[in-house]
Amino acid sequence: NDNVGNNNWNEITAGGVANGTPAGSPQNNWAFTYGGDYTITADAADRIITAINVAGTTPVGLNIAQNTVVGSIITRGNLLPVTINAGKSLTLNGNNAVAANHGFDSPADNYTGLGNIALGGANAALIIQSAAPAKITLAGNINGGGIITVKTDAAINGT
Repeated sequence: NDNVGNNNWNEITAGGVANGTPAGSPQNNWAFTYGGDYTITADAADRIITAINVAGTTPVGLNIAQNTVVGSIITRGNLLPVTINAGKSLTLNGNNAVAANHGFDSPADNYTGLGNIALGGANAALIIQSAAPAKITLAGNINGGGIITVKTDAAINGT
C-alpha cells in the first residue's frame, strides 16, 4: 500500500505515467499504471489487481508482502522485478484483462512487463495459471528458494 501523495500508482492511462492521475494503493479489481522509480509493497491481504502497466517508467520492484493476484503486467520495454516474501504468494491468473477503452490494452495472460522474480524463502510461492488455458511466457528469471506451481503451459525466460 502506498499513500496517494507518493505518486507511485496512477489510474489507468493510454499515455502511461506522464498522463496519469495519482491514485491510492491498488484496490481489488482495479488496473493501474506504475507511477515511478520506486519499490512498491503489496501489503494488503488477498489483493486482486487486474492489470499493471509499467510503460513510461523504470520500475524498481514490486515486493509481495501479502498474497496477491495479478491478471496481466504489460509494458513498452520496461520490466517490473518482483520479490515474493517467505510464506506469501503471487498468483498470475490472467483473469479480468483490461480493454483498450479503459485506458490501455492488457489482454489476458500477458506478462510481458514482468521481470525477474525472486522467491524470498520458505513457502514463497509463484502460482502460474491461466483463466483459459493458454501459454504464459515470462521474460525474466526465477531465482531463490520457494514453491512454483504451474497450472498451464508456461515458458520461463522467454523460452
